Amino acid sequence: MKFLWLLWLAVIWTSDVRAASEEHLRELVATETSLIDGLREYIEALEQQLMVIKRETSAIEQIHQLVGEQVDEHMGNPLNVLTILKRFHSVWPLIEQLANDTLSLADSLPDYEMELQLPSEEDYETALLNLLRLQSVYNLEPATLSLGIVNGLKLGSAMSWSDCLDMARNSDRNGDYAVAKYWVETALGKLPAAVNATNFSVSEQERGKVQILETSLNMDYRAGEFSSALTTAKELLLLRPTNQNVQKAKAKIERAINTTQKKVLPKRKSKAKVNLSKSVEQLLIDELCRAATQQVTTGSRVLECRQDNSYLRMLRLEQLSEDPHIMLYHDVISFRQADKLISLVDDKPDEQQLKGVATFAPMEVSKLGLKLLRGIHNQLDVGQAEMWQARRHSHEHVTEPEVPSTTTGHVGQVEHVARAMLNLNESKLGGALVFPQLELSVNVPRGSLLYWRIRSFNELPRLDYRSRQLVCPVLLGTQLSLWTNLN
Repeated sequence: MKFLWLLWLAVIWTSDVRAASEEHLRELVATETSLIDGLREYIEALEQQLMVIKRETSAIEQIHQLVGEQVDEHMGNPLNVLTILKRFHSVWPLIEQLANDTLSLADSLPDYEMELQLPSEEDYETALLNLLRLQSVYNLEPATLSLGIVNGLKLGSAMSWSDCLDMARNSDRNGDYAVAKYWVETALGKLPAAVNATNFSVSEQERGKVQILETSLNMDYRAGEFSSALTTAKELLLLRPTNQNVQKAKAKIERAINTTQKKVLPKRKSKAKVNLSKSVEQLLIDELCRAATQQVTTGSRVLECRQDNSYLRMLRLEQLSEDPHIMLYHDVISFRQADKLISLVDDKPDEQQLKGVATFAPMEVSKLGLKLLRGIHNQLDVGQAEMWQARRHSHEHVTEPEVPSTTTGHVGQVEHVARAMLNLNESKLGGALVFPQLELSVNVPRGSLLYWRIRSFNELPRLDYRSRQLVCPVLLGTQLSLWTNLN
């Protein structure tokens, strides 16, 4: 507005130019020169803002071009889910602010808060927790995970320093101080370099370092790591010498070191250890899931082929366990048949079953799909199947060891003796079916069927606790399978 006022003043003065003296003309020329210089600085400032907007939008556009039409596959990656939610919370508001400063560009933008469907803060927090859960189960290193690398494979988008800082804060809130410190170190390593950098990157580097150090200071103090907290406070004072909050924190830490370090430190560590402890079974499950991450097939003890007279073909079977009986039937259906069955699955989960924390997304199979499935399991001679149900597992779903019910709930019907799982679409990483009591993990290939007995018949028919199973968290992609109980 200052430049516009000066421009208006210059126009008013021009009406009296003829009556003005030569001195007045020189003053007008000087004023115009000042206006030009001021407008040039204003234009340069706008160009810098536009460069930032172009850079940010170009980076997002490149991601969209790489994704193309493979939106479902892209969103099946928890890292990609986290980064797109992060963009709506940080990048897009920054772009809107810069665009509003240019005034002319802001007129053509939609109302960011009123006209667009936006993710909530809860969505972003859930994405962080999902990624932390996968990191815990598969023992992923923050440094490589932040680059989008899992088990040596480049699978997802790289994380920014602020993404890593959010992971650290969530880890600390969940009582995992050690993991949180790893994420803090990773966040520091992702700050933009200050050498040969623009004013924008230098300010971001300083601002980011202050935020990371403040988070680290609070974490160290709550965990009783006073020596580390004092070092962080001193480093913060080098960046913000007049910050009274940091000065007070430093004095408080020094008093804690002098008076209560020996009393507080053991209590904090023992408490954290209790919060982080896992059951023996959960540790075993994590180990089985990690071992099956990249396996294509299982190492079987018995391999046999069986003639299928109905379809005039040979079936390849793997016996994975003799007691309880677990059998893997390879290539029960073709990929084409699997695609057809996928199209016959109702993609709308039952809302009643999705209330609260869902262990999986249950879906119904159409009547035509059930008819096709009857023909499939009849040729395998594995017993009479009940209603098939589809389950979709992704990185958002958590499963617990599952125990079959003792009865089917139908009057006069035989109790379940076995279960079967037919895999229609396998995930890229994760999603193995594990039996903790047997220390067995099975990656069921697409189009194959896994059969296992859930009852022991040594004396009296009873549920076999060794048949408890669960599906490992999915690291990449989505797994769609069909489940049924057998009589």
